[in-house]
Amino acid sequence: MFTLRRHRWPLLVCLISSGLVLGMSPIGQTKLSQQQPTATQAALSPKDRSQLYLTTGIQKAINGDYKNAIQDYDQALKLAPSNSEVYYNRGVAYFSIGLSKNAIQDFSQAIALQPTMAEAYGNRGMIRFNLGDRQGALADYQKAKKLFRSQGDVPAAQQMQIWINQQSGTTRL
Repeated sequence: MFTLRRHRWPLLVCLISSGLVLGMSPIGQTKLSQQQPTATQAALSPKDRSQLYLTTGIQKAINGDYKNAIQDYDQALKLAPSNSEVYYNRGVAYFSIGLSKNAIQDFSQAIALQPTMAEAYGNRGMIRFNLGDRQGALADYQKAKKLFRSQGDVPAAQQMQIWINQQSGTTRL
């Protein structure tokens, strides 16, 4: 399963894994009312309200409520349409409910907004491979490997190399 990503939090597992990994901030522990904003929420900037929607979306996704998580991510994007983290997490949610093409679009948008988001390349590559786009998958794995390595994430770079090797029939690390 894909992992959720939170800006400014360490990414423990970045690609297909057995569970979702997330760091929660104090702001994320606040519940958003979808109907009537509280005085505290109304005082927040649109960017901060977007972060609240992102965080509640992540909480819902962790609980397996991907459809409602997507609704929160949609709200977050209305408030802050250039937040790559929201696109990334919505991509994870779309993939989790079987909407692979929507997930590819969101991972692509996350990459467009943040070209160094290695996990978005890796996840997009995995979906491309599953959809039969071997060349697209290999290109994404190569880019993810390069980015992970430059970011000092050797285990993730090694995982990308394993997937590259599996696609090309080699065993080089």
